[in-house]
Amino acid sequence: MNKRHQYGPYIAVGVTAFAVIAAALLLFFTLFHLSALRAFLRTLAHILRPIFLGMIFAFLLLPVHRGIFGFLVAMTPEKRLKNKGDVQFLNVLAIILSLLLAVFLLYLLLAMALPQVYLSIVGLVNAFPDYINSVQEWLQKFLADNLEDCLNADILPNLESVTTTVQWLRQSVLPNLTGVMSSVSALVVSLALLLKDLLIALIVTFYLLIRKDVFAAQSKKIVYSMLPTHVGDLVVEETRSAYRIMSGFINGKLLDSLIIGVIALVCCNLLKFPYPALLATIIGVTNVIPFFGPFIGAIPCGLLVFLDSPIKCVYFAIFILVLQQFDGNILGPKILGDSTGLASFWVLFSILLFGGLFGFAGMVLGVPVFAMIYSVLRRLVHYGLRRRGLPEDTKFYLGKTGPMGK
Repeated sequence: MNKRHQYGPYIAVGVTAFAVIAAALLLFFTLFHLSALRAFLRTLAHILRPIFLGMIFAFLLLPVHRGIFGFLVAMTPEKRLKNKGDVQFLNVLAIILSLLLAVFLLYLLLAMALPQVYLSIVGLVNAFPDYINSVQEWLQKFLADNLEDCLNADILPNLESVTTTVQWLRQSVLPNLTGVMSSVSALVVSLALLLKDLLIALIVTFYLLIRKDVFAAQSKKIVYSMLPTHVGDLVVEETRSAYRIMSGFINGKLLDSLIIGVIALVCCNLLKFPYPALLATIIGVTNVIPFFGPFIGAIPCGLLVFLDSPIKCVYFAIFILVLQQFDGNILGPKILGDSTGLASFWVLFSILLFGGLFGFAGMVLGVPVFAMIYSVLRRLVHYGLRRRGLPEDTKFYLGKTGPMGK
């Protein structure tokens, strides 16, 4: 007997035992050193932040790059496309043009929005003392007109806490608002570090886009080396489906939010709402969150409008309701279509689940991520039903009888 086959079972048992012990030690370390592990992961995430940003930029720019590359190929004579050097040059040119287009659009958006948002924030900070005075005057007038009712209703014991709160706002919050300006140097340092990360991320984006085919081929090579061919085909197909779902949803949602932000800016100026640029920015950013986004953005915006005029706050609430209906029933379906394939219940479920686990990022990415998981599970269920010769349509499973009428 070959020695290899003779000691094969013992080697397999030894490897299995080693893997179990290693997994147990890893679990023990994770449970009893969780804070240290979290600190390490935070440090690692901070170091690799440019890489992550570059991956996100490459993911978002890939459809733009493909569109520009396809246009350049269509405009190039066919005989030149036979030369790999010319095709590679077109690929590099498409990447550079897509990056320049993204930078230009980002600069254009920031150049239009940031000055107005800055002026709105400065105006809000300057007007805050007037808001405090207005609230205090309203309280004094209300108490003067309804003092007897307040006494009868046992409200007087709570007046001391209200007065204390107002005094705290005047003595603590307002001085701190002016003190915020003293931390400009720290903000400048943070912006400089962010700018450095963004520049590195652009370089990473360039390399990812230029070597995307190589990375895809290497990934498939690894998959087929570890899995049977039919399983590898399934993994590759599901990966492509996941990319289509994720890219279609994210790019469509960004475009939808940009349009909603522009509409909000125009309407806020026409309706004479205060701080129109700030309101439009909050509405546009929060609109990225599916389902809950318009309502999350409407709360702080409504408060800002209420501080200026309560009646305008009512008009603003009506405007948000109309805008949300327009986005949910007309604009959103036109742009996104059925990119996720999820029912409304699962959209709500995924937002609550991933939002609770990962915060804002979870609320934004929860829907496409859950859609990918849902797609994989659906394919596995259909595969199992086909193997057993059972129908795949859900209607056959409605009612008390089984799919075969038993």
